[in-house]
Amino acid sequence: MKKQERLEAEKFLLQCIFEEDPDFVDRTMEAFSVSRSTVYNYINHLQDTGELERVGGSMPYRIVYRTSRFTIDTSKERSEDRVYNRDVAPLLADYPANVQKIWRYAITSMLNNAMEHSGASAIICVVSRSRLCTIVGILDNGAGIFRRIQQARREETGESITTAEAASLLYTGGYTSDADAHRGEGIFFTSRLMDHFAIRSDMQLFTPVGEDEEDEGTGERFRGTAVQMALNNDTDREISDVMGRYVDPEEGFIRTEIPVARFFGGFPVSRSEARYLGERLEGFKEVTLDFAGVTEIGPDFAHEFFGVVVPRRPDLTVLTENTTDGVAAAIRRAER
Repeated sequence: MKKQERLEAEKFLLQCIFEEDPDFVDRTMEAFSVSRSTVYNYINHLQDTGELERVGGSMPYRIVYRTSRFTIDTSKERSEDRVYNRDVAPLLADYPANVQKIWRYAITSMLNNAMEHSGASAIICVVSRSRLCTIVGILDNGAGIFRRIQQARREETGESITTAEAASLLYTGGYTSDADAHRGEGIFFTSRLMDHFAIRSDMQLFTPVGEDEEDEGTGERFRGTAVQMALNNDTDREISDVMGRYVDPEEGFIRTEIPVARFFGGFPVSRSEARYLGERLEGFKEVTLDFAGVTEIGPDFAHEFFGVVVPRRPDLTVLTENTTDGVAAAIRRAER
């Protein structure tokens, strides 16, 4: 087998192991028309190169990540691009150009948030790489992103909100606790560029999908902020394509999407929730409401949002997706 074919077979094998597929040997044999002994030669080679390690059990191997860790003293370093160019860029130098661009945007954006908003004295960045993907963690010892938003809302409106409500302000994009200096778009766009994105602080979770929902409210409480991002090393994603879904060249950030289950922490039932959602859509011209994980909505919410709020916004286009028959029927009744 030629070198390129062997590399492709090894990567396929790693992907099967990453997905914890118990038939990883047979699948590789079938996909590349090789013998069982050849697949185990691949496994031995991956162990020799430090990419796999044997752990036993039903899934006897696991992927090994090469991890680099560095700490930023914010009293001495306030330039996120300098940190990225010095500490991170050399680690990703062999990646495709589009992947490097995505990581540069994502990491500098999250470092800037930690440097300028958190009040942290130290920021830790951890970069873990395998042949398949890269995982980056950015942790700071500041006040915590959701506490910071709570404080900003008290100062802006006088209202006290929960950490869950603070997290919900991030889903639409465009919210910032420092409107004079920031546009509040970094978290929104970064979360859409990544294969996995999550922020944890004070046991509160922000993630654009429900994959980590079972972990919410668990673990050790800490006041700082932890951001975790993961991206496939071979993704064909382009920054321009992702941003093009939400940004108009002339009008700017005018389209957004909201995971309803995450935004409301369940299913919405009340008129006040409908009005709150409407307030978050000020400045947008199109919104997609993703009802994945929502089996029903309250009639009061449906009437207030689809029958009152939306008709008052003729400039706003509301699209829905992943609606159950019950949710779709409630929306139709409200619109009538």
